Amino acid sequence: MNASTHEVRYTRTATPVLVQAIEPVPGLRVYEEPEELRHPAGDGYQWRLGHHSGLAMAAFADKDDAINAAHQVASFADWTRPAEDLRTDPDFDLAGYCDQLMETTGGLLISA
Repeated sequence: MNASTHEVRYTRTATPVLVQAIEPVPGLRVYEEPEELRHPAGDGYQWRLGHHSGLAMAAFADKDDAINAAHQVASFADWTRPAEDLRTDPDFDLAGYCDQLMETTGGLLISA
């Protein structure tokens, strides 16, 4: 998989942050959280699964776990849709998505 520049939206910064990300599933990005934005104590979960909109969805200890998670949740939505469309879609099974992520991966959910 080739990496490309991805804009990440963080509430802690006024400007978007650019990272190198891969797209294991259309609309989903996997990237390493920039060191300057990591928690000072470090949590060991520096890899992110995010939506193409720039919103982070889950954190992982390593890249392979994040890629696996993308494949585990691929069928829950058309991830190429805008984030707001997914949030307001009554057919999107948010509970099922959360359960799948928590039961089949070692990730931590990130609320946005």
